[in-house]
Amino acid sequence: MTTDAIQPSTILIVDDDPSTLLLSAKPLQDAGYTVLQAPGSSEALRLYAEHAKPVDLVLADIFLPPPGFQLSVEKNPYPRVNGLEMVERLLEGTRDIRVILMSSSPSPELRSRGLVRDGLPFLRKPFTSDALLTLVRQVLAGPPATADPKKSAPSGKGDVEWFD
Repeated sequence: MTTDAIQPSTILIVDDDPSTLLLSAKPLQDAGYTVLQAPGSSEALRLYAEHAKPVDLVLADIFLPPPGFQLSVEKNPYPRVNGLEMVERLLEGTRDIRVILMSSSPSPELRSRGLVRDGLPFLRKPFTSDALLTLVRQVLAGPPATADPKKSAPSGKGDVEWFD
């Protein structure tokens, strides 16, 4: 069995909880993935834009920390927004990416609040390493995510929903 044709995938994990970053990164690194980590949307958007190689998959917590002081969301290329809004911004780009949203809140509750959408895989926290690796492999083997056709471009008028 040769592995010379296989390129390791790059995965960007976005979560404000350091333990979740660690518990997600370790099994992915052990499985041979290149792992990038960001504690919030601003850092993730910057890292994604500036990383020399393509990011193949984004594993993002839905509830990311709200902004302290920041420039207008409309004019700031790296704003602090919730996980779904961050993913929508990434999907407006030209590169193909795959996405997994995660949260400790149940998916139906998040769906009723407009924080998850059809077509994006969801991983409920806490999760096992095996569950994470299985879902990551499935998502990487599937088609890239697409922008939500029902969502217009971000308005920057403070309409981003924040939660503690």
